[in-house]
Amino acid sequence: MHLTDALDRPPRDGRALVRIRTAHAGDGWAVDDSTVWSHGGRLLALAGQARAVRAAQAAGSVNS
Repeated sequence: MHLTDALDRPPRDGRALVRIRTAHAGDGWAVDDSTVWSHGGRLLALAGQARAVRAAQAAGSVNS
């Protein structure tokens, strides 16, 4: 995660827009990109995440 200098001043109304986009999904992996924007349109933070995606278990299995 990268936080910008804009976080030195909290948003006036306390609200922010969080956008999370899956850039790639397949072969057991997903890569997400996230941004956080203030109500006034200032970029507050950037983040990226790679995660493993497991197959769903069948209903009635031991761990369901």
